[in-house]
Amino acid sequence: MGMLTFPIASKPEFGLPMKVEEGIFLLKMPIPYALDHINLWLLRDGEGWTIIDSGFYSEEATLLWNKVLVDFCHNEPIQKIIITHFHPDHVGMAQWLAHKTNAPVHMSQIEFLTTQMACQEYSKQKKARRREYFERFGLAQEDIQQLQDKVGGYVTGVPEAPTSYQRLVDGQSLLINGEQWHLLQFNGHSPGHICLHNKQRDLLVSGDQILPNISPNVSVNFYESDADPLADYLSSLGTLATLGADTVVLPSHGRIFKGIKERATMLKEGHRKSLDQILAFCQQARSGLEVLHMLYGKRLSLFNLSLATGEAMAHLNYLIGTGEVTRSGDLVYQYKTN
Repeated sequence: MGMLTFPIASKPEFGLPMKVEEGIFLLKMPIPYALDHINLWLLRDGEGWTIIDSGFYSEEATLLWNKVLVDFCHNEPIQKIIITHFHPDHVGMAQWLAHKTNAPVHMSQIEFLTTQMACQEYSKQKKARRREYFERFGLAQEDIQQLQDKVGGYVTGVPEAPTSYQRLVDGQSLLINGEQWHLLQFNGHSPGHICLHNKQRDLLVSGDQILPNISPNVSVNFYESDADPLADYLSSLGTLATLGADTVVLPSHGRIFKGIKERATMLKEGHRKSLDQILAFCQQARSGLEVLHMLYGKRLSLFNLSLATGEAMAHLNYLIGTGEVTRSGDLVYQYKTN
């Protein structure tokens, strides 16, 4: 198998757009996670600019964006704000930018509606359903309470959801600066993630759907606890692997790279390894938490515990879907290999 290659050696600095190709610039912005950055994209679009993804809302980000809009974009019109998906490091500044520039926000319908839902305060019933989900997974009451206390954290990075949008759909083409960008919509990492492929230049803005160094989180959420996002994600990797060997991938995290087929294969193999580990581990009945500890260890931050719970559930639900694992029990679910 071939290795990934990284065609651009220079490293961007926060808030300083870096040229990738003619009319295409990478804008690195800070986010408050261990993964400390997001790559946003500025595309020349006629007499103005199109922005792809907006960043996590913060005072620092507003200062950096103000500087970019004045010093780099020279107050030229922003034609479009394209959001790949609803996660806060992507949509967090969208409404701020839309208000400041009077530019329309473009998203898939499900990502727009999910953003609206995520910004709402949790009702008592929704909190109770979330608690039940964690209890059935097997989490300790102390951890559950801490996770419940963190409810509403999404709005830290997304203080206001976009108030309107223009819908993006799978298979659609957007004209940006006289070039066609073909839209690919995927499930798995989020419910309607948009990637943009410029066939003429063989460039793919991949969002979080495929990344060079880390595996995108694929999670089950409490409001759709029997979902099978891993099947959807693996299917998306099959589609992305059909792009050419020379396709240049512009990811939301990490370096610009070539080798999308090889990277898709790596990610598939990583998930297959986790699935095989679960099948071996669940020869005896196990709780979801026991599976999580086997896969990811016991020393996790609260944030990573939340992500790992969703990811472990995604792998278990996939195996239930293939008929390789059975779930039983009422209070705490038990999972056993068939």
